[in-house]
Order: sequence, then C-alpha cells, then structure tokens
Amino acid sequence: MALTCSDNLTKNTVESNNYIFQILDYIDSPIKDIKQEIRISTTKLGSDSDDVSSMTAKHTLTYDPNGLITQSHYDLYSEKNIRIYSEHLQKNKSGWENIIEDVEDKTNSIIQFSTDEQGKIVVSQQTKKAADFVFIETDNYLYDTNNCLINKNVQWQLKEINENGQYTGTEQKGGSTYTFEYQNQQLAKVLYQFSNNMKNESDLSYQYDNEHHRLISIDASYLSAGKEAAHYATKFLTFNEKNDWLTVTKVKNNQYGKQTTVTRELTYY
Repeated sequence: MALTCSDNLTKNTVESNNYIFQILDYIDSPIKDIKQEIRISTTKLGSDSDDVSSMTAKHTLTYDPNGLITQSHYDLYSEKNIRIYSEHLQKNKSGWENIIEDVEDKTNSIIQFSTDEQGKIVVSQQTKKAADFVFIETDNYLYDTNNCLINKNVQWQLKEINENGQYTGTEQKGGSTYTFEYQNQQLAKVLYQFSNNMKNESDLSYQYDNEHHRLISIDASYLSAGKEAAHYATKFLTFNEKNDWLTVTKVKNNQYGKQTTVTRELTYY
C-alpha cells in the first residue's frame, strides 16, 4: 500500500476513499488523469522444481477526473479458471456499495459506504451471509484536519442460524481499532488493537527513484506480539512515458515459491 497524507485536502479524501474501497491487493500510486485501468494479477504457488499451480485475478477500476474510484470489479480465478471470488463496487443513492461473492466459503456480502458532506467515507457496514451464520461488521473512520485517515474502529457480531435461516441464539461479538501513522507524507505504520487485548502492527518503508521521481518499492513488515510474523516486498518494475507503473511483483518471506506478478493497462482522459 502507498497511502499518502499531504497538505491537499481534496487529494487526501480521494486517497483515503480509494484505500477503503480496495479490500484486496491494494497497490497504489497517485492517479494522474487515469480514466480506467485493468490489473491482471498472477500468483504462482511452488518452485520450478515442484508442481506449479497458480491463481489469476482481474481487477477493473474506473476513476473520475479527480482520481476517485467510481466503479471497481474484481474476479479471482483458480488454476482451472474457475471463479472463486468476486467483488463489485458501484455508486448508489447514499454513497457506494460493494457486493462480494466468495464461492469457496459459500458466502455473500454487501458493504454499504456512507459519506459526509465533504465526500469522505465515515461509516461502512458489511453484512455477510452463509448457510449457518450471519456476520455484521460496522466500521467508523476518523480523519485529521487534512482529511487524512488516522483511525478505523471496527465492531462485529456473528449470529448462528439454522437451516431455515432462523437465529439459534448463539452469538459472538468483538471489535478492533486501527491507527494510521504517517511519515514524510506516506503511511508508515498501522497499529492494531483487538478486543481480546492482542496488539499487532504493520511497518512500511518506501524506496524512490529520485532521478525519475517515482516510487520503486514498498517493504511491509507485519508484527504480532512484538515479533515479525510476515514481511512483504513489492517492487515496481516497469513504467510508461507518464511515469505510471505497468508491472509489479509481490513476494512474502518464507514463501519464496509464491510470487504475485501484476500487469497494468491504463486508459487516460
């Protein structure tokens, strides 16, 4: 992720909303006059000496002239080209909604986003339904005076249901708080506080090509109980004449046989 926090209030609103919209595979850099993009992500599982399987995702994003996502469609396919997950974000009268279908888990979800008078997302509510439960999550978002996202508060409940769709009386509840910290106008740390008293964090660092004025890599470390649990390395490999990235690779430590390659096709205004 490459979430920015500058002195431009309008730009920060766009960046924050786009970050909240993109649930999966968030890799971003400032949108400059991009009307639509198509991202194809291929994840290979296994080394050259093993049987290599893969998953492919297609993500189509449409932007308004200010760079705000107005429509997003994401499909994930198995190695046998079977669709196993999809998301479709679209505008509605109250703001936006994201419709999610997880074929493997056999769940369907709808996320409703509500905005304030400045267009910032302030509340989102997800309802996920399966054969034996209903999951409800409400997220509240807090911003600083520059419209930079600084806090996300999550409250969730899970209710078990029977085969007739009736509640059985079994219910679980929980919550979490995410705090976003910035350095040099870039997201540098995310702190997680869970209702079971567990505390985790993500630390992010960036490398730039100063000659060409562009981001070339993101390193993200996820720490659990003070120890590094995962490290993700994202590298931007190729760019077009407008300095927008066209290909990216993502690798997680301890999974060197697993690598995601993302290619990007851009249409401009």
